[in-house]
Amino acid sequence: LGNWSVPDYVFEPTYRLAPLSEVEAYTKEYKHLPDVPSAAEIEKGGLNLAQMNLILLRKVEELTLHAIAQSKQIESQAIQLQNQNERLKALEAAH
Repeated sequence: LGNWSVPDYVFEPTYRLAPLSEVEAYTKEYKHLPDVPSAAEIEKGGLNLAQMNLILLRKVEELTLHAIAQSKQIESQAIQLQNQNERLKALEAAH
């Protein structure tokens, strides 16, 4: 693997996970993911499969963290919505 390490560091609390809005802005401007070589770079310099596999693993791990965060947010919103619906029913019943 050379100087490349397995990206389990993504799961450390100190890892800065880029917000999806930042990733979106980057991909709109550069037409590829951050830290992933562009097609032009690969065409010019070739492709190291071990290096690319580790980059892709990091991206999968980052996506997993985003999915977990979104799942927690959806669950929280569902609970909040349920509580609001219960309050609304109680208010409607009181009138």
